Amino acid sequence: MSNEGGKQEVRVTDIRMPFGSMVLFMVKWAIASIPALIILVALSAFLWAGLAAFFVSRSSPSRQVSPSLGPAVEGSASEPSQPNPEESAYVSEILVRNVSVGKDALDETGVFGEVKNTGEHTLKEVEITIYCLGSDGKPVFEKTYDPVSVTEMGLGDTGQPLKPGYSRQFGVKMDDAPSDWTKKVDVKVTQVEFQ
Repeated sequence: MSNEGGKQEVRVTDIRMPFGSMVLFMVKWAIASIPALIILVALSAFLWAGLAAFFVSRSSPSRQVSPSLGPAVEGSASEPSQPNPEESAYVSEILVRNVSVGKDALDETGVFGEVKNTGEHTLKEVEITIYCLGSDGKPVFEKTYDPVSVTEMGLGDTGQPLKPGYSRQFGVKMDDAPSDWTKKVDVKVTQVEFQ
């Protein structure tokens, strides 16, 4: 131990304690570290979720994600310059059914329905356009949405291809529709892409 200018330094070179006391100390230390480990796991889960959300939003800037209704697309991020005529004709093979306007679990208005692939091709993208109708039966607002969108960062059901004979349910949040929307809609398939 040295004493320079009123400061004392202590150097521990060895700890001698009975084996039983050491075991008890280590057990207490392990138990005390459990809450810290839980906090670290929770923080890292939030960090990774935030990073994943950031990179997904950066990879397709036109995509809006609603936790209860799924991702809504207000414009295709990568529209092909020349549509494939076979794919354009295949649009008629996609059946849109069970369409309804209602509320989700968060009491937000949305359009719900289902698309079914009645053709013979597996699809990696299906785009629908939802037309919100006014009192005269004409569209007053529209929104596009991809119930099927297979990408490198595809999440959930929308990231899986739609095989022949398979169906996919969708829900699109419509909180940005204008006030003259009568809660009636017309839903059309506007684009498909083969896998």
